[in-house]
Amino acid sequence: MTKQYGIYDNGGKTIDRYTLIAPDTSIYGFDSEPYHPQGFGQYCGDWKGGSTQHLGKKIDITALSESAQQFVKERI
Repeated sequence: MTKQYGIYDNGGKTIDRYTLIAPDTSIYGFDSEPYHPQGFGQYCGDWKGGSTQHLGKKIDITALSESAQQFVKERI
């Protein structure tokens, strides 16, 4: 069974450019270098459903930097 998750890109409008909605409905905001001391990678709450339009365009994990891909993989 494939785990369902979504990654969204707001095009750089905010420091947490990317949003992950994990299979357990946890939400994470992160940038391209979430493990860097000046990077961003943080749990933001639980998804309650509804529109994701405000999060930006849905993207594939392969569109992320290696560091950001690792951040996602550790949470799915």
